[in-house]
Amino acid sequence: MRTLGLAAVAAAGLLVATATSASAASVFDIGHGAGSCPDNYVCLWSEGNFIQGKFVYDHKFGSFASNQNVGDLGKLARTSTGDKGMQDVTSSVVNNTGSAICFYENNWYGGLEFRTGPHEQWASVPGWINDKISSFKYC
Repeated sequence: MRTLGLAAVAAAGLLVATATSASAASVFDIGHGAGSCPDNYVCLWSEGNFIQGKFVYDHKFGSFASNQNVGDLGKLARTSTGDKGMQDVTSSVVNNTGSAICFYENNWYGGLEFRTGPHEQWASVPGWINDKISSFKYC
């Protein structure tokens, strides 16, 4: 009976882990306005004032949202014309989470760091990080 109980606990843990992994998501082209950022997501726009810009050189998105760490904003989606992303184009951000978020100049959380608090909105990120964000994570 004890073995059966441990197996049930292990199975329950597996279900929780699977549910957590399945809930991680990215959304492309979320539209204009800070209000278009879903709850519990981090959102980026290529233009100031939460404006979704057009594709840049056919390989950059105009806006993006994720509820997980993103180590390489340049490789968010693989398409027939190559990788598409948000690398080095972000001008406004919304942290619609209950945690601090750190944005980085380089892929995989390196270089200059710009930190936002929970539920913070930046219609225009500081000039020293504008169009330079390459990754972000919960911090």
